[in-house]
Amino acid sequence: MTEREYRVLVHEEDGAYWAEVEDLPGCFASGHDLEELRNAVVEAITLYLSKGPSEEPRAAATAHVDEMRVLVSA
Repeated sequence: MTEREYRVLVHEEDGAYWAEVEDLPGCFASGHDLEELRNAVVEAITLYLSKGPSEEPRAAATAHVDEMRVLVSA
C-alpha cells in the first residue's frame, strides 16, 4: 500500500476548529477540539479517497494523521 502525505490547513473560529485538505478540493472537516478535528480529518480523507469521480466506491482507502503542527502567535 502506498502512502501519500497531505497538507491540512487548520483554522480556529469561535472556539471550534475546521480544516481543509489542500490537495483534495472540497475535503474538509470540523471539530470542537483538536482531537475531534484530527479524527474528523482522517474520516474526511478516507471518504474522499474512497470515492471515484462518479461517486462510485473505489478500492478501500485508509488514512491516519501522523503529525499536526499548530501555529500560535506569541
